[in-house]
Amino acid sequence: MYLKNKKLLKIFFLVIFIFFPKNIFAQTSQNIYIPCEVEKCKPEWGPTNTRWYKGDGDKKKPAIIWYGGGKGNYTGGDNQPINRLIGKFDIIMVASPFELFSDQRTQGLPQYVNDENLIFRMRHATEHYKKILDKPIWLGGISSGGVRVIATISGKDRFSDNYAGLIFSSTYVARNWQGSPQYLYLENDIKYEMNLPILVFQHARDMKPQQQPSLQEWFTKGLAKKNLNKTELILTTEGDPMITTHDGGHHWFQYNKEEVARIVEKFIMDNTK
Repeated sequence: MYLKNKKLLKIFFLVIFIFFPKNIFAQTSQNIYIPCEVEKCKPEWGPTNTRWYKGDGDKKKPAIIWYGGGKGNYTGGDNQPINRLIGKFDIIMVASPFELFSDQRTQGLPQYVNDENLIFRMRHATEHYKKILDKPIWLGGISSGGVRVIATISGKDRFSDNYAGLIFSSTYVARNWQGSPQYLYLENDIKYEMNLPILVFQHARDMKPQQQPSLQEWFTKGLAKKNLNKTELILTTEGDPMITTHDGGHHWFQYNKEEVARIVEKFIMDNTK
């Protein structure tokens, strides 16, 4: 009986190796806490919390540093729009050291976009992973995470040169002010001419006032004026036919993550030398 079960077990693992993708065993993650003890880091916040979702080992694929939306102070990748790429690409979630908000307390303004300590930490995390991975890195984020991307590359010192490309997903580009959206011109915080591929994607039926497609068109045009390279807006269309106007739903690409994965992977690989 023991020998029979052992033989069956060997057959089971053989079938797994033959018929399943090689990266089924590569879908592991590792929490990495990056010490940040200089004054610009506000060391009282503790180390920078990150999580590295390891890819399939293909050296031709760049890595992706990704900023989550909402409060931003987490590293879970399961609900992110690019979660279908986990196990294919090295994906690093980088948490904000504090909760991000843009509500009545700030009159709808994402004031953290100019927080020098936050910017220093995000850049510090990039430099850390550049040394570990030794491969090109794309930087992206969803909603408030997109605002953090702007913060990371803002100013005059050309920090975008550290990345192979940028990805903006449903970025918070307007505040809901006196009943109507007021565009924030976040791209104006970039004080130099970039030269890298940029993807902006949004669901065509996400009508959340601060992120709706017409605002993403303005945002894309604004980025294009700052960029010598390709800047492209893609509106996704798959999934539930309803229109949503709230957090969740199409804003989080809850019904079309496979479409998002195809779009993001194609854009990255088409623009990888």
